[in-house]
Amino acid sequence: MRKYLLAFVLLISGLAAPSVALAQEESRPELTVRLHFGRPGGIFDPAYWQYTPDWFVYPNIFNGLVRWVPGTGGSQLEPDLAESWEVSEDGTVYTFHLREGIQFHRDYGELTSEDVVFTFDRQLQDETASFNSQLADIVDVSAPDRYTVQITLAQPSASFLATIVAYRPGLVVSKRAIEELGEDFNTSPIGTGAFVFEERTASDEIVLVSNDGYFRGPPEVAKLTFAHIGEEQVAVAALQRDEFQIIWTRGNPEAITALQADPEISVEVNTVPSSVRHIAFSPNFEPTRDPEVRRALAYALDKTLIEQALPNLEVPAHVVYFDDPGEVPTYDYDPELAREMLAAAGYPDGFAVTIMFQTRPPEAILAELVAASWEAIGLDVTLEGIDAVSAFDRRNALDFEVHTTSVGRPDPDLLFTSLFLSTSLPPGGSNYIGYDAIDDLILAARRTNDPQERNDLYNQAHRQVMIDLPIIPLSYQAFAVAWREPVVGMKHGLNNNFWGETIQIGTD
Repeated sequence: MRKYLLAFVLLISGLAAPSVALAQEESRPELTVRLHFGRPGGIFDPAYWQYTPDWFVYPNIFNGLVRWVPGTGGSQLEPDLAESWEVSEDGTVYTFHLREGIQFHRDYGELTSEDVVFTFDRQLQDETASFNSQLADIVDVSAPDRYTVQITLAQPSASFLATIVAYRPGLVVSKRAIEELGEDFNTSPIGTGAFVFEERTASDEIVLVSNDGYFRGPPEVAKLTFAHIGEEQVAVAALQRDEFQIIWTRGNPEAITALQADPEISVEVNTVPSSVRHIAFSPNFEPTRDPEVRRALAYALDKTLIEQALPNLEVPAHVVYFDDPGEVPTYDYDPELAREMLAAAGYPDGFAVTIMFQTRPPEAILAELVAASWEAIGLDVTLEGIDAVSAFDRRNALDFEVHTTSVGRPDPDLLFTSLFLSTSLPPGGSNYIGYDAIDDLILAARRTNDPQERNDLYNQAHRQVMIDLPIIPLSYQAFAVAWREPVVGMKHGLNNNFWGETIQIGTD
């Protein structure tokens, strides 16, 4: 407890924690963690992030100027590399004051404002960067002095701190490391985080070691090894045998039941309404380019089957924006109406469609339920299961017809921008179909500081989305994290966030 109090005092005071070598290095364990739900894609440069399994590792290596408070799901922010900041009266100029003395890994020197400017400029100047389009509101990033950064926006943005600075585009890299390592930075990343990247092994394990000079103080863990296990039950068995100390799982009732029954294991399960499983459509698949066809497919879905197949886990989703959906149309199960609508749209005998899904629970279960519902109204459905990394690549290349996937975003701007802004095309966004009907509403909501006006704009945007159905919501995701001794607790984001620095180790 004393260590965490010290870290908090240092956090609010803006003083960098000294580099502390623990007296008993052997007292800090080495842990093995299940690497999210897929093999690593192997891109560890934040500017060119692509794969969710890799993101599981990022928060341990990198910091931003500001960060989401671990365990709050993005609803609260706190200082990170910046000890404080101010915003101009017109909401367009953000001034960040950096902590002094923060060191990059592997002797790459002190973090300065030059590194922050470089981090943003390289993404702004490269249209192939993963978040280039998300940074479009930034007109200038400058360094008035060694420890001050100013970011100027074209217009005010109520979500700028939470969705840019504290999110994926805002992870700060070392200018010197990028310039010296070039493309090798992808596989040898240099950050300021609580852990240092050591290697990606021949068996696709990602190994991190403690950064004992971390400005919040050294973590309680000496080494983290992220290893992939695709099968849920195999991952559970590995945890029970103490081969793993922490695992993530989701939507697998058998796996979660086994974990909860084991007295040696602690389990936390949560259904996350901001994480929406849905059916996505390729713009290249002719039948589903017609919104009337998409509405027919929505009426054909019997979502009560989701509750039956995944009890106490996935919650059927009838809307996209759960927090305050407003008055929007929904599509209750009506297969007869679905057939009539398909016939009116020119498909009286249905059509052939391939549903791509990731071969892991519950995606496979959900894909089968969708296929059964659509076959019942006359579609000729083929199921195509592939691994997670291949699915990311195929989605980004629009090499699919229909895909069951998910997007989890705690802030409404992130959710609406990623799924529905016309510039949020892959790989940086998830607007696969190229939807463009609510850009003005998304941007207006981003630029107002009036909470009620912002909410009203999202309600309008949501209503249009539920009319046009560029995606069909399926369910809200259930996640579970489980651990065993020597771990006694941690703060986690139950979807894709893993903060190794918050792992607490039990003592005798």
